[in-house]
Amino acid sequence: MRTRADLQAHLDRLPLIAILRGIRPDEVVAIGATLVDAGFAIIEVQLNAPDALESIRRLHNAIGVDVLLGAGTVMTASDARDVAANQSGEGEQPLTTHMH
Repeated sequence: MRTRADLQAHLDRLPLIAILRGIRPDEVVAIGATLVDAGFAIIEVQLNAPDALESIRRLHNAIGVDVLLGAGTVMTASDARDVAANQSGEGEQPLTTHMH
C-alpha cells in the first residue's frame, strides 16, 4: 500500500502529475516513456479513455515500479472495483484511485 510519504517522495522528484486524457493502449507506452524521460514520477490515466485499464497495464509493464500510476475519472463504485481488480500482483506497482 502506498503511503502519504510515498506520494510526497514522488512529488519531490517533480511536483507535477501527468494526466493522460483520451489516450489509447497503442500509444500509451511511447507517451509514458517520454514523460518519464522528462522527469515525471506520477502519471494518471483517465478511465474515460478508450480501454483505459489496458493502457494502465501496458504503462506499468513498460515503465516499471519507479513511477506512481493512477486511474482518474473514477466515477462509480464499479469503476473503483475495476481498477482494484486491475492491480498488479504482490511486490509490483499498485494503482492509485482518485474518486471524483
